[in-house]
Formats: sequence, structure tokens, C-alpha cells
Amino acid sequence: MKLVRPAALALLAVLPPLAAQDHAAAAPPTAAARPRLVVICSVDQLARWVFDAALPHFAADGGFRRLLDGGVAFPNCAYRHACTETGPGHATIGTGVDARVHGIAKNEWWDTQQRATVYCASDPAAAALPPFPLGKGHGPGRLLVPTLGDLLKQHDAASKVVSISHKDRSAILMAGARADAVLWFENGAGTFVTSAIWGKEPPQWLLDFAATRPADRFFGWTWERCGDDAAYAGLDDDRKFEMAHSSSGKRTLPVTIVGGRLDEPAAPFYLEAFLSPIADEVVLEGALAALRASGLGQDDTPDLFCVSFSATDTVGHFFCPDGVEARDTLLRVDRLLARLLQALDERVGSGRYAFVLTADHGVGLPPEVAKSKGLGGGRAMLHTHARNAAEQALRAHFGRGGAAAGDAAAPPAPFVLYAGEFMLALDRARIVALRPDADPAATFADACDVVVAALANVNGIASAYAVAELLAHGPGDDPIRRAIWFSLCPGRSGDVAFVVAPYWLEAGLPASHGTPYAYDREVPLLALGPGLRAGDRPVAAVTPGLCAVLAAHWLGIEAPAQSDPLPEGLFVR
Repeated sequence: MKLVRPAALALLAVLPPLAAQDHAAAAPPTAAARPRLVVICSVDQLARWVFDAALPHFAADGGFRRLLDGGVAFPNCAYRHACTETGPGHATIGTGVDARVHGIAKNEWWDTQQRATVYCASDPAAAALPPFPLGKGHGPGRLLVPTLGDLLKQHDAASKVVSISHKDRSAILMAGARADAVLWFENGAGTFVTSAIWGKEPPQWLLDFAATRPADRFFGWTWERCGDDAAYAGLDDDRKFEMAHSSSGKRTLPVTIVGGRLDEPAAPFYLEAFLSPIADEVVLEGALAALRASGLGQDDTPDLFCVSFSATDTVGHFFCPDGVEARDTLLRVDRLLARLLQALDERVGSGRYAFVLTADHGVGLPPEVAKSKGLGGGRAMLHTHARNAAEQALRAHFGRGGAAAGDAAAPPAPFVLYAGEFMLALDRARIVALRPDADPAATFADACDVVVAALANVNGIASAYAVAELLAHGPGDDPIRRAIWFSLCPGRSGDVAFVVAPYWLEAGLPASHGTPYAYDREVPLLALGPGLRAGDRPVAAVTPGLCAVLAAHWLGIEAPAQSDPLPEGLFVR
């Protein structure tokens, strides 16, 4: 059962087709032409509309311009899944498949078997390493399929796989379980860490790099505009719905970042640094350290290097993607990419590596801006309202069956176990017990239908779906239904999924993502490597999972199972 409001359909672009299985369109490169290193780079929260708005202001010698002029850009790249969040996006980039296949349904979800909320990169099997105690419990154990890095190591154990990001879920879900090194930044530690999933002893270069405490040298750094005035024309820098910088109490640049009023680096500084371009600077330093010391791309056995820049996401959330801080952060990413590509030229050799870049998700305009443009939008406690509407509807439908036995005054037990990440998980056992003589499956389906109907009356919610019905009957032709279906994984997707109306947000962050609308699904995808035609703009609809398929082609291994084929005619024969 579904209820969909017409306004919710208006902003959806056509979704790419269902995944195919034929990967024989392009012959793999010969050993002589095969790159020694493939780099997969993600820029967090880089919506296509954000990228296009900044495009005229990228430097002529910047990284984006080099990729655009020397490589291929895919103008029709979009996620199929509706769960446009960091975990699902990076898992798709790393595995080549949609969320319904790799299993990372959200950043966190209600696990039916555990009856608890779990995090996408939590892994009970991940022991701590003595130098990195905060790495404990982090790993790729919730992935249901191997990553490209896993497949590469299976193909040739001598190949090296390294992944780095400021966010744990970004580095981990791009890399997989067999990588040689996976590192991310922990604010509590003030440096990069890892866990024992990737070896009982971390490589020496990682120990040496972590010991430098790379963020500390930015204590007291002043964040000011790096571009000319034209790069910020028309952008606001002081709007009441933006967050204030903790070190200045203001919503404007410049700001000197010291974590409030600290005299030396500590956790509040590392957190504020995470909300600034400092986060990307330290990731680049880690990437350069890996290139110098890990042996990536130094022999004819091909390697894989995953790099994810996260500051664009945190800055976009707190200061809005159409603001000065976000534009400045992206201009700085352009410079970082140029430095990374130059280091690859020097360490690996121009023409001896391939490079693909995309994003894990997009982002929407702040609701206030969207409303001023006639696009609608609003802020509300959407999950609270959804939970309350579901509870009231189920109590009306089933009566007071949840009250404590023999105690008419006792409050009814809740029907909703979890409300979050645009899903509700219901107490199946409690519900089916209310009708002991009825078919349990029919009783629970009836309850889900009641909730779906109730959510249609919640302001800010555009549509709702019974998850079991979607899983049973498939995606259909409705674009929102299809996007939700591509996100679903049994036991991880709750019982009722809902979609907020365009440009509506859960009260809290100034701007966010997570919807099936074009502004959240559409992202850039740029590729530079052997066999591609410089300046080509293929019109084929693709997903960011193409990164893994392209990388597999260059690495000379089979593309991941259930991934899409390479677009026809992409490579010069």
C-alpha cells in the first residue's frame, strides 16, 4: 500500500535502469596499458547542482578542471536508492551495487534480530589495536557483499588496498575487510586510527603519520575566503538558520579556529576542525603519507587507493550548501585535488594511474531558501510526528490491547519500537498477539497499512510505504517507490518507510539530505584514465557504482556481481 502526494513527484529525475549483469562490453586493458594504481575519490555531499554552481570558479590549474578537460564527465549520474546518506553512498562506491544489494540501508538502522539500533560501520569482530584504542568496534562486517578492494585482494594478494577518510564509515565501506590499511580520524584521539580488522599490527607508516597529530598544526588557523570576490557573488554569509562558528560565535568568515577558547588542541578543537576545511587538509596529508611510504603504484601489480574528503558534508550541514563557507570549502577541495594529482604524477607517473571521482550523496537547499523560490519546504520534528501519528492510529484500530494486563490505568505499551532515518519499526509480536485467532502475517500487514494511511496526514510527509509490500511486489514504475525499493534490505529497513515532502527537514541541522529527490541523488562522476576520450560526456544514465566497475576494468579483474555494465563506446578500442 502507498499514498503519494503529486508534489513529491515533481522533483524526481528519471532513475537509471535496473542493474544488468553483462560486463563484456569493453576488453580489459593489456598488461602494458594497465594502470599501476587506481584511485577512487569521494567528495562528501557534493550535489551536482552545487558542483555546477561552483564550476565557473574552479582554478584553471585546479583538480576539477584537470579531470574535466583530460578525462570523462558523466552528466547523468544519480543514485538509484533513496537512502542518500554517507554510509549507503560510500558502500555503493566501494562495491558497485545499490543499497538493497550491499545491505547498508542507512547510516544506522533498527536491526530486527537484535531489536536495537546499529551503526553501519560498527563491527563486533573489530578488536582494538594497542596504539589505537578508539578503533575498536569499527569494521565492514555489516556489508553483505565484497568491496572492489576485497575482490582485488582475492584476485592477487600482492595488490595493495589503502583507504582514508575523516569519517570512519567512508573509509571502511569503500575499502572492505581485506585492505592493507584503513584509517579515519577520531576527535577523541586527535589523530587517525584503525582497528585490528586490517591486521594485528598497523603498518609503520600509519603509526608514524598518526604520531604527527596532523590536525594540531592547524590550531589557531584562520579560515578566510580563498577565492576572489566573484566566486562568492550572490552567496549569503550570515543567515539566522545557519550555525555559528564555535570559536567566534558568529556565522561569518573569517574565523580563527581554536575550539572555542582553548589554549591548546583538544576534543572541542578537533570537532570544530571537522566543520571546516581543516578536515580535508589532514586527509590529504594522510593520503600523501600513504603514497610516500606504503608502496602504492610502485610496481606492475595494480593497487587500489580510496580517498574520501568529508568537510564539504559537515560544512554543508552546518553552514548550508549555498553559503560562503560551503563554496569556499569546495574551492579548497579543488586545490587539494590538484596537489593529489601532482603527487600521483610524481610518485606513480603520469599515465600510470587512473582516477575516478564522485560523491556519496547530494543535498537540498535550506527550507527557508526553497520557500523563497516557490519550491515549498519546512522544518518539523518529523520523526516524532510520524511516531505519534502511528501510535494514535494503531491504538484506534486495535484498541487498548497494549495496556498492562489487569491494570486499566496503565499507559498502553508502544506499538512503535523505532522512528528514525525515515522509517518506523513496529512491535510485530505485540501487534499479532492482539488478534490471536487471525493470520499473523495478515494482522501485521493490516497494521502497516494503518500506519501508511496515518502518515499521509502528517504535515511535511509526502508518501509512505509498507516495506513488506514493496519487497513482495517489486519496484514498479513510480519513481519514488522505485527509489525506496532500491534502498530496502530485509531486517534493516523497518516496517514502514516514508518520504518527506521536497525541501522539508527534520528540525535541527540547517541543511541536510537523505531523500529520493534529484537534489539528493544527482552527483558528479569524473574519470581520468587509459582508454578514455578526453573531454567525452557520455549521456548514458549511470550510478556512482560505476566507479567500482571502471576500476575493475582498469585493474583487469571481473566487475562486482550485480553491478551495471560499462556504458557502450566508453573506451577507445
